[in-house]
Amino acid sequence: MAVFGPRVRRVIPVGAGGRTPPPLAATRKPPVPWQARDAIIIMVAGLGFLAAALITTLGIFELQAGDLQSSGPRAAISTLVSTGFFLFLLWMIYVLVVKRYRCSLRSLGLRSVSWQWLAAVPFVFALLTFSYVIMLRVMVGIFGPTVHWPKPLTSTTVAATHQPWLEALVILTGVVLTPLAEELLFRGVLYQALRRTMPIGSAALISALIFSGMHLSIVLFVPLALMGFVLAVMFERSGSLVPTILVHACNNGIILLITAGGATS
Repeated sequence: MAVFGPRVRRVIPVGAGGRTPPPLAATRKPPVPWQARDAIIIMVAGLGFLAAALITTLGIFELQAGDLQSSGPRAAISTLVSTGFFLFLLWMIYVLVVKRYRCSLRSLGLRSVSWQWLAAVPFVFALLTFSYVIMLRVMVGIFGPTVHWPKPLTSTTVAATHQPWLEALVILTGVVLTPLAEELLFRGVLYQALRRTMPIGSAALISALIFSGMHLSIVLFVPLALMGFVLAVMFERSGSLVPTILVHACNNGIILLITAGGATS
């Protein structure tokens, strides 16, 4: 007598040549419990924190009769507010996603990856850098050489402080905190939420446009959107945020080195 019913044979699909097809990437149609609105809430809260921190910090500095015209105080304020902003984003991701939905960091994309994807990091970074150069040349031709290009990590922030602890904080924020927070938010949370109902291209494009728009830079909108799209596809194919975080960190690190070198020359 069959207690649990008749046994059913499990049919495994076979590809061409009798071989079993490779498994899908971990992020294809991910069964994530959160939605895109959770990412939007985190972004809005982050912008609110950024505005409040700037107003508060500038107000305290004015009360102390500080000189905001000098580069040192401005660099200190910019660095401290930036560090606090990305720490706040990480805290919001933990509260509104990890804790609320009782999920692990692995579900956000912080999982191991094969060495092939780690080896692909410098090639993806080189491709993005080449694309940036072409785009910036085109925009210089359109807007002219007198445009003041916005820089997320400015030479003033790096070189004008003359304080080792503050310079170390700039490096920590730009190369570690920023890539970690932005990849978790825009790829781990937002992109995976969009992939619940969208194909790869649409989800990658929308998340990339939001990623670029959050940087509040009209001139760098297209290069940042390209970076966001490439990183979303890379996350989709690899199933891990580790390669995208490394590419993001290389990008910020090069910007930091270039602006620091320009300030000291």
